[in-house]
Amino acid sequence: MKYFGTIPQKTASEDIYRPSSKMAPFVGVKRDTFYDNIQLPAVIQSYRIPALGTPDFYAVDMLTTLLAGGRSSRMYKSLVDDKQLALQTGNFAFDLEHPGVAVAFGICNQGVEPSALEAGIDEEIMRVQNELIGEEEFQKLVNQKESSFIQSNARIAGIGESLANYHMFYGDASLINTELDRYLKVTREDIQRVAKKYFNLKNRAIITYLPKQNTP
Repeated sequence: MKYFGTIPQKTASEDIYRPSSKMAPFVGVKRDTFYDNIQLPAVIQSYRIPALGTPDFYAVDMLTTLLAGGRSSRMYKSLVDDKQLALQTGNFAFDLEHPGVAVAFGICNQGVEPSALEAGIDEEIMRVQNELIGEEEFQKLVNQKESSFIQSNARIAGIGESLANYHMFYGDASLINTELDRYLKVTREDIQRVAKKYFNLKNRAIITYLPKQNTP
């Protein structure tokens, strides 16, 4: 009551307000540059993706894990370990009720130009688009998703969050029992297909973060 007592209490019959999700199609490449109190430049790319619960979302989520799910992922091994273009890389999909975004990013290594890092990220995305993922790497990806799902629901707090999400987004908390099946239905061909469809290098937004001392 101390912190939340002023919030009006809702009845069980009240509908949850859901704002309109209609957005204009994203066309072309949008670029911007920001200067901040940072030591190393960073490159951030965003791509439009489908909503949580759609079949393509699960394929996109597995794609982002393939690209940047840990130190053995493609982007980390290529851009951090091999080419040493980045200190850190990442790629993740926002699981939103309405269509959202997937974000790919990297922090430049000392002396590396953002344009070089951007080209390196693009190269890894194009590799998924042009080459079907191998069976062994795909099985590793499936294992990662299974392990992540089980661990996230291994505690009461995780189970409660999952039940609340499924009730809120889908109106059916029992979907916790079938969520993993949605990932297991994704094929290698699905991952390649969504890489081409949603990670379109000609339809995205790119932000470059630079240290303030580089301000023109």
